[in-house]
Amino acid sequence: MYEYSHGGNAVFERGGEGVIDLSASINPLGMPAGVTEAIIRAIPGCTGYPDSFSAVLREKIAEFESVEPDSIFCGGGASDVIFRLPGAARAQRVMVTAPTFSDYERAAVASGCEIVRFALSPENGFRPDRCFVETVARARPDLVFVCNPNNPTGVLTDARLIGELLDCCRKAGAVVVVDECFLDFAERAGEYTSKVFLGQYPNLVILKAFTKLFALPGIRLGYAISPDKALIDSLYSRGADWSVSCLAQAAGVAALADAVSFVEQTRAFVSGARADVESGLARLGYEVFQSAVNYVFLRNPYPFDLRDELDRRGIRIRSCGDFHGLDGSYCRIAVSTKENNAKLLAAVSEITIKNLGNCESQNTIC
Repeated sequence: MYEYSHGGNAVFERGGEGVIDLSASINPLGMPAGVTEAIIRAIPGCTGYPDSFSAVLREKIAEFESVEPDSIFCGGGASDVIFRLPGAARAQRVMVTAPTFSDYERAAVASGCEIVRFALSPENGFRPDRCFVETVARARPDLVFVCNPNNPTGVLTDARLIGELLDCCRKAGAVVVVDECFLDFAERAGEYTSKVFLGQYPNLVILKAFTKLFALPGIRLGYAISPDKALIDSLYSRGADWSVSCLAQAAGVAALADAVSFVEQTRAFVSGARADVESGLARLGYEVFQSAVNYVFLRNPYPFDLRDELDRRGIRIRSCGDFHGLDGSYCRIAVSTKENNAKLLAAVSEITIKNLGNCESQNTIC
């Protein structure tokens, strides 16, 4: 039986009453101004089919990303694009890091591909290094997924390493997909984006989405950017037409109306809020890894299950025990509003002190 493995489902499991859901990393500032009104205005148009090519939306994305509209494919969320990619790239062997976003592997398996994993090391802060490129060269995959920054770790991959990977894969005829869905949350995003390689490497695909940055997960809107026009065209034939609804296209256009200012506000808020959450968790003894985005990645050194303990208090975080290479002691926690972040830290403090007190009273080692 299929088992849902992503975050963001607490509201359905618990009836939506009083749940603080920090298991899905959505922009704490909410959706940009004007999006709701744009969706309402688009409702009468739902009596007709949406533009299957999302022409107006692609024009707006092209302006935002400084690329050509015909290098963009729009889909029903980044995951829709991910599931089209193995077929579009004619892949038989797909390489992923471990841990990373599970849909890369799910999409590859659904297309009958062989999976090759490269294990990221906690001793190295889960950072990919030159060994990753060397492993790719030996494994000779047809398609490589790189999540930058990675999910669930929040770790950035250096642009020079991406360049080496692209060079290696171009020689082997392989496609490199760089998932930048969370990159715009990073303060130095411009230093890490792979868009600088679009003019040099036709084997590059960049993934982006409106889900996280623009707080529109329920709209389902994502896109791919690639200089390979044949691959972009192939994405259309690897799934259903009309995958981007009239409402999603209207929402996307509205979200991009003042996107530069919105991104700046988001980065400023997230940077400070993340630092507060990280320092609060570190003071309580949790091993906090260096994240660049809107979620915190940590390891719980104590014997209790932090996710379950918080769940009992109406706060849902993402256990990372179902990620390859991790166990249940690792968790991902979304950066939220100041109020929710304060409630989280208060709850974790209460849980930690209580459990440590129980250990001491029972003369056990925690």
